[in-house]
Amino acid sequence: MTGSEITVLLLAVGIAAVVQNIVGFGFALLAVPLMVLAVDPHDAVIVATFLGLGSSSYQAFNGRRDSQWHLVRRLSLSALAGIPVGLLVFNHVNERVLKGFLAVGIFLAILLLSRNTMSSRSDARLEIAAGVLSGALSSSLSTNGPPLVVALQGRGLPIAQFRATISAIFTVSGIVTLASFLAMKKVTADSMLGVLISLPILGLGILLGQILKPKLNEENARRFVLLLLGAAGTSALIGSLIG
Repeated sequence: MTGSEITVLLLAVGIAAVVQNIVGFGFALLAVPLMVLAVDPHDAVIVATFLGLGSSSYQAFNGRRDSQWHLVRRLSLSALAGIPVGLLVFNHVNERVLKGFLAVGIFLAILLLSRNTMSSRSDARLEIAAGVLSGALSSSLSTNGPPLVVALQGRGLPIAQFRATISAIFTVSGIVTLASFLAMKKVTADSMLGVLISLPILGLGILLGQILKPKLNEENARRFVLLLLGAAGTSALIGSLIG
């Protein structure tokens, strides 16, 4: 990796780690499109999977008393069914098409996440479908948050329960996805180098996010996430169009 590639990688990891620890999701959704400005998309997905697992498992452990474990079980089991589909996409889609899928996924996420409506009704079928889609996105683009956010909105969970529950689901999906990448020998020397040099920044981002979490207004934090996603989606789309 060149110095500029490492700089982009570290900035992406730092920003994503801070945001995830404030709002409970968004690590890979922010990190991957920023990483692909300088890193091969397949390597970016693997790096984000490694690091995202570290961030989400930390949050899941801290919030274990707030987790809604019946939802964790339902959505995690559903996600396992979608992971093989995502692995097919990851293995057989080239770099430009993968960037295009990433851009489309981000803009759909912005559309869904910008809706301020919260339903007090839950739907088990919606949750299962969201889990399957989340699993497919986890193993193809490492951006599995939006379907889970939409599904959990229907529960009207307090923010502490939401953050803990979605982090536990991310942890389960991350472990299975990462094991799949290792079994298929998709983890390259470049991706492992990216993981190793990013670990200190990941730790700093988690620490900063924990410090800022009680100080920031959730609505302002959500708007900031949407702004970053818009920029990331635009960059991924440009990368897909011009190569």
